[in-house]
Amino acid sequence: MSSNAPANPKISVIIPIYGKAGDLPRLIDALQAQTLRPHEIILVDSSPKPIDNPPPGTRLVKNPVDVALSWDYNLGAKEATGDYILNMQQDCVPEDKTALERMFKQLHEVPGRVSVVALVTLPKENFLQYNFWGQVLMARWIGRIRQGISGKFDLHRRDVFQSIGYYNTAQFHFAGEDMDLFMRLSQKGEVFVSDVEIIHYHFQSLKTSWVHLVKKHYQVAESFGALFRTWGFGLRRIPYAGHWTHHLAKYLYCLVPLLLIPRFHIPAALAILVGSNLSNMESWRVKSWRTWAYLPFFNVYLFFVGFIGTALGLLTGKQRYSQNK
Repeated sequence: MSSNAPANPKISVIIPIYGKAGDLPRLIDALQAQTLRPHEIILVDSSPKPIDNPPPGTRLVKNPVDVALSWDYNLGAKEATGDYILNMQQDCVPEDKTALERMFKQLHEVPGRVSVVALVTLPKENFLQYNFWGQVLMARWIGRIRQGISGKFDLHRRDVFQSIGYYNTAQFHFAGEDMDLFMRLSQKGEVFVSDVEIIHYHFQSLKTSWVHLVKKHYQVAESFGALFRTWGFGLRRIPYAGHWTHHLAKYLYCLVPLLLIPRFHIPAALAILVGSNLSNMESWRVKSWRTWAYLPFFNVYLFFVGFIGTALGLLTGKQRYSQNK
């Protein structure tokens, strides 16, 4: 351990499960095999049909409020008895047995650090099992992503996490809560992106359709509008803000009013056609005839969906839309 780190730290792991325990044995085994073992593993279940028997070595907390992950993380943190909070998702696994110990050392390497978060990797073999629209949805997540706070392997000082009121569930319901948390924690100290990697074995249990992709795009866009109203250009501090293709479309929104002016509507339309496809450039790696048949104009459609979602989020300052509506 670092000289500044406690010798026997109490780390509470919080894992939302929503009535499903299929991936838990793999994750629990990986956590219990860590060179720095967690003090406790708390499973938070907000499902209408919660599991009855939690795996050995875990504690089950039932959340009567079924809204979103951030509610479960908050309840788990309130129930925790450790001095540190490690937020995880059950379909994730640390890259090796030293992952948690390395992150804990990094938390104490520099005075003022309040959180350390892992890089996130979606294995290509998982990606290739998705259908066409599932691959379009997840294409930009292939490889090691320097996302920032993601809820997949985030280590926080509990006192700081508690002092800011945990996740902001008043403004962000289904998207944007991780970026907002990054900004609020950064006001207290440094949120450090580690070189530790978390493997995200994301399995799409439901068949993804273009409708699901549109809803997800709108949801994320609404969160960006709410985030920008709150944090403005300070959002550039978030690591994922450097992912230029993901944010390119937002810089093109000013072209939309030009479509109503005859003198400018053709140049504006061409710029939107090119820019919207560049902003979803990773989707072009999907190897299918549908890529060439659907994406050129579907990406334009997503651009306008994003424009509407961002406008509403900016107007209300809140993200409320759920994909299940």
